[in-house]
Amino acid sequence: MKKDTKNLIDLLKYYKKYKFLSIGVMVLSLTYAGISLLSPIYEGKMLGFFENFDKINIIKIALFLLILRIIIEIVTNLWSRAVLKLNGKVNFDLKRDMLESLTNFEVKNFDNTNSGLFISRLNKDTTELSQLFDDITDDLSGIILNVSFIIYVLYLNVHLGVFLILNVILVYILTSRKLFYYKRTKQDYKEKDEKIVGLYTDIIRGIREIKDLNLKSVVLKNTNEKQMETIKAEIKSTHTRRTWDRWIAIFQHTLDFIFILLSIYFITNNSLQVSSFLIIFLYKNKVLNLINYISEIREKLADGKVAAARVFDIVEYKVFSQENYGTMTINNIKGNIEFKNVEFQYNSNKLFKNLNFKIEPNKMTAIVGKSGEGKSTILKLISKGYSVDGGKILIDNYNINDLSEKTIKDIVIILKGSIRKAINEDKIKHIELKFNYPKDNNEKNIYILSKQEQNKITDYVLNNCAPKNIGLLISLYSGIRIGELCALQWKDIDFKNNKFLITKTIQRIYIKDKENNISKVIISTPKTQNANREIPISKEFSDILKKLKTNSDNYVLSNGNKYIEPRTYRKHFNKVLKKLKIKHFNFHSLRHTFATNCISLGCDYKTVSELLGHSSVNITLNLYVHPQYSQKKKCIDLVSKIFKEKVR
Repeated sequence: MKKDTKNLIDLLKYYKKYKFLSIGVMVLSLTYAGISLLSPIYEGKMLGFFENFDKINIIKIALFLLILRIIIEIVTNLWSRAVLKLNGKVNFDLKRDMLESLTNFEVKNFDNTNSGLFISRLNKDTTELSQLFDDITDDLSGIILNVSFIIYVLYLNVHLGVFLILNVILVYILTSRKLFYYKRTKQDYKEKDEKIVGLYTDIIRGIREIKDLNLKSVVLKNTNEKQMETIKAEIKSTHTRRTWDRWIAIFQHTLDFIFILLSIYFITNNSLQVSSFLIIFLYKNKVLNLINYISEIREKLADGKVAAARVFDIVEYKVFSQENYGTMTINNIKGNIEFKNVEFQYNSNKLFKNLNFKIEPNKMTAIVGKSGEGKSTILKLISKGYSVDGGKILIDNYNINDLSEKTIKDIVIILKGSIRKAINEDKIKHIELKFNYPKDNNEKNIYILSKQEQNKITDYVLNNCAPKNIGLLISLYSGIRIGELCALQWKDIDFKNNKFLITKTIQRIYIKDKENNISKVIISTPKTQNANREIPISKEFSDILKKLKTNSDNYVLSNGNKYIEPRTYRKHFNKVLKKLKIKHFNFHSLRHTFATNCISLGCDYKTVSELLGHSSVNITLNLYVHPQYSQKKKCIDLVSKIFKEKVR
């Protein structure tokens, strides 16, 4: 069973919980369809009586139609109330289960994902799923009603009935083409709209940092650009739909003209009554709604599958939180905190290695450092927002992993209160935190490939130009991360403008399955907003990629509908290195080499930072800009020219 089908079946379980209410909605919907079918039949009879002006029968049918329409309104009202109640209950259950699962996420999962995406899933997707059942039920009742009317027209006049069927088929074909083109533009708009919502969320959350760092102009420029892209995508989507609607309308008007000509012919030959013609003509356009009903079911099921996948990825797979609590309770917390040989890695970045320090009670201690060096991380480790990868944290000489949930919460309260007091008293800036880092002379530097190694890899790939190999060149000459590379699809390469569109990444997360800890590969947005980026590629490289391209939805590395996950691709990369007799190095070194090449060739740091998708240019500077003494001397010599001119 396909996963998207399974997701829809899982959705039905929510409706099964309210089976009587769900059955009631279906019965009321079908009742409405059945009663509505009686209207055109008796309206036709009434028109027939008008031909002979049979007053008694006209009044009887008119009274019957009045009662019928009152019943329809009552049924419609009951159906509407039942639908609202059912939607509300299912929506509540979906949001509840999703929130419960989200609370099990480790903090790192939220740090790595745009918060706007979670909000979108929690709000839009759950609402869409809760309305799916009644939308499809409503469409099915409409299909039943219109099919029944077609049968009625066949009873009145076979030829007009067949023409009406052909009319429906032809318009359906045109509508399907409309949906094909509209879906592509709509999907593009939805993706851009989701990103801009996430961007708005991040701006609001980071408004203080934006003001403090004087980033207003930069943020507004970036936001305006993304907003304009979203607006253009929306305009294109709407224009596509409306253009097709106009052409379909012109086609339908032509068919109406042919229908009238056929009706005149049958009336002239006494094979069709005028009253029957009027009823068929009045209701035939409603029959065309059959197309809309079928198209809407297809579209709603497609949208429902997407929404269900996004929701149930969170609801069903409960990401394992490492916030495991012990049983030890400290009733009187003194405040002794000690880090012993603590190691912690954030994504691929090792923040701490053998970190040792003590925080004594009744003394003020401040944690200082540059952005991204782990100040906030230390606090999150103490509060168990993160878990250490090695070493241990002691609270009053107790291992933090042995402490109960109540004790951890008490610690968090104390930490928040202490920080708040320090800020209010303006004392925090006068205190320095003393770290006791053991000296480590074996710290590994960033490995940069030599020219010979770069040439070896390039020549090998060009001579063995398979999708699996081409990924090495993509990373070496664009600097994209391995997760982004594995998630790259052919549709993410704009061959017209020669550029990569980096919008997603593949990562492995850890989930809890009963008592066992297992992992799961997910496709998500890149880890920062800046990581959503466009990377230009040369025409020569673009031409090579074109020769390998297959289906747009296929993944580049596999050239199929199944991706290759990062750890599998690393194994392939290691095999290539062994084959080329190149000493082993990390795949990430390809990205480092690209960045170093850019800087050495004179590219400005801001541009390099954006190509790499760094959250700030400071990260780029800290990683790759390490001037030699000769460079420093050259810089001083240039400035000294001013001094020399003054001396002369």
